[in-house]
Amino acid sequence: MSTDTHIDTNGRKPDYDALVAFLLERYEDDLRWIASFNTDSYRYDVRYIREDLKTELSNHEFDVVVHRSIALFNRPYVEEVYTHLGHACSLVLQHERATAVHVYLSDADGLIIKIRAGNEICVPGFIDECLAALYGAGD
Repeated sequence: MSTDTHIDTNGRKPDYDALVAFLLERYEDDLRWIASFNTDSYRYDVRYIREDLKTELSNHEFDVVVHRSIALFNRPYVEEVYTHLGHACSLVLQHERATAVHVYLSDADGLIIKIRAGNEICVPGFIDECLAALYGAGD
């Protein structure tokens, strides 16, 4: 599923609540936040944010983080940089305090998932599990 250019959703709409529930069950308090985004409009929706981060990150700081992520790590740009490798499915950035996982749902739509550093993220398995939670396991 995660190796396709576009995700085959079989007409299903994303179930962000199911994705949040899946990730909370797996990572509990290590899940920092989840946001869906659209690079064409620079809009994003916070799907989950850990309670303590609501006070640690002001709205302005959160806006800056997400908007920079949208600008720097959008799918068309990543594909342009690594054009010889084919279509981008996801991008994983490991930081000192957290791991950021960018999941590309289309050329313009995607997710950012932040998980506390030290948690193992295996690609492509993690991406496929997130997509299964988001769109259902299929028929």
